[in-house]
Amino acid sequence: LLFTQEECDGSRYQEEIFSNVNVTSGIYYGTNMNQGIFGNEVEQDLYLDVYEPAGDSVEDRPLIILLFGGSFIGGSRTSSNMVSLCTAYAKMGYVAAAIDYRLTTELIFLANETTAYIAATKAIHDLKGAIRFFRMNDELYNDYRIDESRIYAGGVSAGAITAVNAGYLNSVEEVPSFLMDEYDSLGGIEGDSGNEGYDSHFHGVINLCGAIGDYNWIVEGDIPIVSIHGDEDSIVPYGDGLITLFGLNMQVYGSFVINETMIALGNNSALYTFFGEDHISFSGSSEAMDITVDF
Repeated sequence: LLFTQEECDGSRYQEEIFSNVNVTSGIYYGTNMNQGIFGNEVEQDLYLDVYEPAGDSVEDRPLIILLFGGSFIGGSRTSSNMVSLCTAYAKMGYVAAAIDYRLTTELIFLANETTAYIAATKAIHDLKGAIRFFRMNDELYNDYRIDESRIYAGGVSAGAITAVNAGYLNSVEEVPSFLMDEYDSLGGIEGDSGNEGYDSHFHGVINLCGAIGDYNWIVEGDIPIVSIHGDEDSIVPYGDGLITLFGLNMQVYGSFVINETMIALGNNSALYTFFGEDHISFSGSSEAMDITVDF
């Protein structure tokens, strides 16, 4: 009874029922510190692009926030898979957003576990800043007509790693001990990427070839996740394995372990395996899209 008739017609959010999408580009959502090209600290403004179904009259639409891949050193919110995913979701009636997050080029020449976790932490904080931005806007302006009780986050590769870890690393006790000296200065659990005072919680994860740093961070009652992964992924392991990053071999747990852990705890999780496929070889496929919207 909470949703309009348009939301209950059986095709919305499942099929591309809109022909056109309106894209609003370069929306400022926050600022945080990052390392400049000369090693100095600089302020970095953060932007996002919003994709909405053209001609839609429904209020309170679910929001999907997506993050690009690129090993935390490259990539863009305007990359081809971000554009194609956001466009497809918007044609189904969702509001979709592709966001910036701070990159960590130090990984290229300072590849160690601490730098890798700092890179992921910065991205997590930027994602949380973007979620807070949408809640702030919903309360004050309602520009995007989102339902803040239906906010989902996901991404591809490094973007998926960000969303997964943002979803399940949610207490200081879970932070790796080697990162604790840096953690307060980075911004703690919530970060300092803008829109303070608003909730950064979200309600589900879209994991396209991502991984988690420690499967013990997943606990009973955690938010749902849908994972898509190739079982021959040579970059982000499908199961229990090492992620190789600029010469660093770091233990992580891929989609298979995430799904097994979630199911064992009675949580809501689904895994679709592309057998014989490597890293994000399925990105942008209609089959991958169908899996996520079905979930």
